[in-house]
Amino acid sequence: MSGVLLREHPDAHDCGAHPERSSVTLLGPFALRRAGVDAPLGPPKQQALLAVLLLQPGRTLGLQQLVEALWGQRPPAHTKNLLQKYLSGLRPALTAHGMTVEWTGSGYRLDPGAACVDLYAYDRLAAAGRTALAAGQPAEAARLLDRARARKGGPLAEGLDAPLLERERIFTRSRILIDFELRAELELELGRHREAIPYLECLVHSHELHERFVWLLMLALHRAGRDGEALTAYRDHQRRAAQELGAEPGPALTRLHLAVLRQDPALGSLSALSTPAARPATSTPGARPATETRSSVVSR
Repeated sequence: MSGVLLREHPDAHDCGAHPERSSVTLLGPFALRRAGVDAPLGPPKQQALLAVLLLQPGRTLGLQQLVEALWGQRPPAHTKNLLQKYLSGLRPALTAHGMTVEWTGSGYRLDPGAACVDLYAYDRLAAAGRTALAAGQPAEAARLLDRARARKGGPLAEGLDAPLLERERIFTRSRILIDFELRAELELELGRHREAIPYLECLVHSHELHERFVWLLMLALHRAGRDGEALTAYRDHQRRAAQELGAEPGPALTRLHLAVLRQDPALGSLSALSTPAARPATSTPGARPATETRSSVVSR
């Protein structure tokens, strides 16, 4: 489990309002920059140390925690000296960007200051999107999730090697995929089936064995009157699953396939949301009701 699920940072979601503000890229190639100029951060392991500290802002990390985060169970000799060397190498760049790392007596603690950190912004926007959905505001939820998605530039701390970063990379990838699912679900809930298709085709291409994306793409194609393409999407996935996993599509996808074949009218009102959510007090124009159908098509 990630050490930090939601990084608290004032105005983290408002990065675009301050073009001269220092910014940190964690979702993609790691960088600290201001006004388009990258700060010199030293060798890769020194950069990895900064990335580890940024993943847990305001939290004191002991020497052993940092050693395990950077080297795992087989650290090199003199790790304390190496950590101190790396921190000394980072401090000029951090000071220039209003960031600090202090020794608390039990470990090191980073304060990112006013820097905009893309991962913090992503966390806040995605959380705000889910809150909006729970409050019955699907259009606002979609808008916020779009803003969160714009923050993703690549894998977490791309290019840096450290055991903790590898674990966080897996966690962050899985969490972002869930957010992408929700964004696609919302597009269908809002009745924008044609608009959802290109987005879902891209997701299926990027994550070929992720059945939920195939399910959503098939539903969007069906509702757009493109049943032939929906059935082709199923057959393509069936072939990939057989070739790469030696398995058949799961029951939810199989049920949807059969429903498309028999033109089940329940597909018109089937909720695309994978979890129940509060509905708006007044209906959104173009939106479909998110009530669960009793048809055998139900995907969950």
